Amino acid sequence: MPDRRQDPSDTRPDTSPGAARVLLDRRRWLLLGLAVGTGLASGVLAALVNGLNPEDIGFLELSVGPHVVPPVLLGWTAVRPWLATLSGSLTCLAAVLGHLAAANDPNVPEYRVWVVVGLLLGALLGFLGSRLRSPSVPVRALAAGVPLGLVATFLWDAVQASESAGRIAVHPVSGLLDVSLAVLVLVLCRGWASRGVALLCAVTLVPIVNFGATVLFVLLWAASGNP
Repeated sequence: MPDRRQDPSDTRPDTSPGAARVLLDRRRWLLLGLAVGTGLASGVLAALVNGLNPEDIGFLELSVGPHVVPPVLLGWTAVRPWLATLSGSLTCLAAVLGHLAAANDPNVPEYRVWVVVGLLLGALLGFLGSRLRSPSVPVRALAAGVPLGLVATFLWDAVQASESAGRIAVHPVSGLLDVSLAVLVLVLCRGWASRGVALLCAVTLVPIVNFGATVLFVLLWAASGNP
């Protein structure tokens, strides 16, 4: 007989998690520590890679994969959705700190906006990472399509900037990193049908994400104290 006293909100989305995930679920401080360490490393990596791109071309950062994919991976690793959401937020917040530490001449007031963005976006990406294990094709496709749409938007912006400037606007290392991280998300999204729908979802999200990026740019501009 099943234990009827079990809290339904604490049920696990994956009925057969591997030994590593079970260990991280039992020792949750390990998962949260992994989220912080991964976030710090990804933030430093993002700052270094983005520094390779031309400074006079681009919108926000041209390389967003190191910000977007790590919280998805931590959410995919977590057994419980709430823990995936928390680990995603911690990953993004730590990435903001790592980026601040590695950036050249950072505008510190702007990072107040990035903290809020990291908290909210990280929670969403972490939760979507846990949904990549869903048995439902539409759910998996949406879970992969959102982070893919974020990466695809900035790659598209890099192409547009290159055409306007008449030269390559993104460093090959930066572009290769983002494409590789996008492919990793597709690999985690099981099934060719879900992957195909995820790609369509990503393309559909490009104009929406571009609008959101414009709003974010205005917020960063205001936070920087520019007149």
